[in-house]
Amino acid sequence: MGRSLLLKSGALFFRFRNYLFPVFVIVVALFTSPALFLGRRDWDVVVMICGFLIALSGILFRLFVIGFDYIKRGGKDGHVYADGLVTGGIYNHVRNPMYIGNFLGIAGISLIYGSPWVYGLVVPFFAYIYVSIILTEEDYLRKRFGAEFEAYCKRVNRFIPRFNHLKATLEKSTYDWKKALRKDYGTFFGMLVGCTMAWLGKMYHLYGLEQNPHRVPIIALPLVLLGSLYIGVRYLKKSGRISS
Repeated sequence: MGRSLLLKSGALFFRFRNYLFPVFVIVVALFTSPALFLGRRDWDVVVMICGFLIALSGILFRLFVIGFDYIKRGGKDGHVYADGLVTGGIYNHVRNPMYIGNFLGIAGISLIYGSPWVYGLVVPFFAYIYVSIILTEEDYLRKRFGAEFEAYCKRVNRFIPRFNHLKATLEKSTYDWKKALRKDYGTFFGMLVGCTMAWLGKMYHLYGLEQNPHRVPIIALPLVLLGSLYIGVRYLKKSGRISS
């Protein structure tokens, strides 16, 4: 019963997976308020820094993964679909690196924002979403690739990376930064904007920015810079200057 529910949930969430992060940001902004970690500013600063570093690690990990090997598993008619079984690059060391990157991003933004409701409800719910999607994808891959996928599962962990032979993998692979940027620039900038907005929300409500609105344009400068960089990268992609 539990697995059946996860597979049904995963099929539903997979159809709308591209909207999950925007929904996360909207839900957090509309229905929760930022808070100091355990009510203490000194601890909160440390936790915010840790949150940013965790989110940044997830963002950079995604770029790292895509630059070596990219899974074109965008679905077909709203359902899981794969042309082939990708086991190279970082997929030779962990089966779901992109979802790991996604979850690190969401966890990091949540730490920056600091709401207990986000800690207790939103983050666990997104953990459920990703687990259900992963199980749904694995169910499809198991049916399509059979023994080949089973052997891959026995060799490579679902979530915990194995680092043996990582050096050999990196030495025989060529990192394509243009491909990484071209494929993932939207998520890259989206997560950075999420971090910045979580920080600005806390600055406004809890650190006195509300009483000093004249400082808002200066504090919001990172959003302007990120927007400019996004437009620049998008132009490079559309003009073909970061094509392989």
